[in-house]
Amino acid sequence: MHLGAGGRVVLGERRPGDAGLPEDLTSDLRQWAAVATSIAGAPILPEQRDIVSRRGRQLAGRVSDALGRPVEYVDPLTGGRERVVGRSQTGPIPLPRTAPSEPTPWETGLPVAAFFAVLAAIGDVALSRAFGEAFGLLWIPANLLVVGGLAPSLWLARRQRFWRWIALGVAAGLAAAWVVLLLGEFLT
Repeated sequence: MHLGAGGRVVLGERRPGDAGLPEDLTSDLRQWAAVATSIAGAPILPEQRDIVSRRGRQLAGRVSDALGRPVEYVDPLTGGRERVVGRSQTGPIPLPRTAPSEPTPWETGLPVAAFFAVLAAIGDVALSRAFGEAFGLLWIPANLLVVGGLAPSLWLARRQRFWRWIALGVAAGLAAAWVVLLLGEFLT
């Protein structure tokens, strides 16, 4: 099995008794050939080349299963040849490896988190005290609503590169505000 002129998949020698290929396999071979032809000679990432090669091997395994015999696979991107026996190469196509994650920027992230912690704590304490002076102990459920409303956003932001520091700071600031407000309530 190799890629021929015009982006066609050439199965090589046909033997008497070879079964015809199923329609879905023929369609998959055409799609793979179109992709392999379009990127042949183009500058692509090694991961992309690996995916096309693995998909070709997977399809060669399916052809081998359909024909009931081993087939020779010629990689259109590298020119490498290998003998493929059905079912041994037909696992799922692996996802490309992700680049190693960047180191955590603690020296810039912690000051951002500290700034937002102070901002959130001051804002929450000021609003809760003003609400408490006007309505008494209703500041507690009101503050619970504020924290409950912010919690989903903070939870979602924890995985974003920059926003995680803001989420950390706001969460820490709200926790500190609760400590200050509860101590103020019990000490007065």
